Amino acid sequence: MPLNGADCMMLAFDHQMRRLGFAGNQAQIVLGLSGRLSGSELETRLHAVRARFSMLAARIKRGLRPWTPCWHLPSADKPAYPRVRSHEPGDEDDLHRIRTDFLNHPLDTRGGELVRFDLVHTKAGNTEVIMTWSHMLMDVSGAQYLLGIIGKSLQGADQYTQAELLSGSYIERLPAGARLPQAGKSFARVDELAACPPVSLYTHARRSIAPRFDYRVVSFSPGQTGAIMAQAEKRGGFLNASAFYIAAAMVQFYQFLQARQIRSPGYVVPLSVDLRKKGTHLPVFTNQAATLLCGFAPDRLEDFDAVMGSFKQQTQAAVRQDLIESNTCAMELARFIPARMYAAKIRKAFAGEIASLVFANPGDAPAFLYEFMGHGVTSMQHVPTVVVPPGMGIVFYTFSGCLHITLVYVESLIAKDEAESFLSALGNQLLADRKI
Repeated sequence: MPLNGADCMMLAFDHQMRRLGFAGNQAQIVLGLSGRLSGSELETRLHAVRARFSMLAARIKRGLRPWTPCWHLPSADKPAYPRVRSHEPGDEDDLHRIRTDFLNHPLDTRGGELVRFDLVHTKAGNTEVIMTWSHMLMDVSGAQYLLGIIGKSLQGADQYTQAELLSGSYIERLPAGARLPQAGKSFARVDELAACPPVSLYTHARRSIAPRFDYRVVSFSPGQTGAIMAQAEKRGGFLNASAFYIAAAMVQFYQFLQARQIRSPGYVVPLSVDLRKKGTHLPVFTNQAATLLCGFAPDRLEDFDAVMGSFKQQTQAAVRQDLIESNTCAMELARFIPARMYAAKIRKAFAGEIASLVFANPGDAPAFLYEFMGHGVTSMQHVPTVVVPPGMGIVFYTFSGCLHITLVYVESLIAKDEAESFLSALGNQLLADRKI
């Protein structure tokens, strides 16, 4: 099964991050269970899932026929990935260290390790299920559905074949002759933003940086979440929550760089757009997203309303100009040339950068993630993949009626208290009482 263009881009970023010494282009979902789950129970369940979907241990190969990268399914004598590891932490600080160790431990993707499970058994008698996966296999929507398949013992998935979970090229409807001109529109957008390229925290450091990520999470009460959502709905337009979150995040990020006396000619943030059909989680084992690049002049980032206005203008123009489809066409080029060359095009245009800040908004946790293998799920954390550079990213998501924000960053760039201060100030931005 061939990789699509977005998969190839994730593969390119994986190469980039490993070249810089990082674990790779990896992400995590953490589920807190109401009871204790043993490693043997999960291994038994994974054996059944793997027997049906051997894609979980596939490897990427690029041959002569086809020349584009393809997934090759494992033979019976290959290592039985995914692995399950069990751990007994000490205090809360030890628990956080264990989680970040998992995030910074590379997957053996060449050997077919695309997903890894770690079970952390707490002193309270509960278990955390930590799934770390390579982003070249699937995006966050696919990862959530995979957890649903595992947690529900294939319920709802037994009707699908592996091919159906893999299929779903989003570009086939376009005539081949129309794809290159469409891709050109996407590159033109990159060149437009490159007139004022971003300067990331990672690149500005200009020194040896330890290749390790850390992260912090802030959570809001149901009442606070309701107030934030009400503001987002009234102010955000057709992208509501994402527009509201990006505005708050970019205003706070700008203030953060100003405090460090870092000057950037421009600021660029990528907005991911899910290309799946509304109401479905399929396909699973693939990245089904386009990327819209939004640029901001420094003077626009001094005011929340100015950021909101600029973001709305750019997204509305992107819809009018079919830039979502153009981006998918551009990414498809990564299937036919080394994906690193495609990523290098963006870095060259942006003077070595990809973006100022990585942003994601998976939205509400799906209903099937509130139970896992017979245990209630009491908490969930998203830890997104962050490309280096910029080496800093933020994800917004809701679980059980509460908004949560995870800030991921290169550990040696930002101190723990700085990260917590950033999230606290961001929370104040979201909760500010603004006239509508």
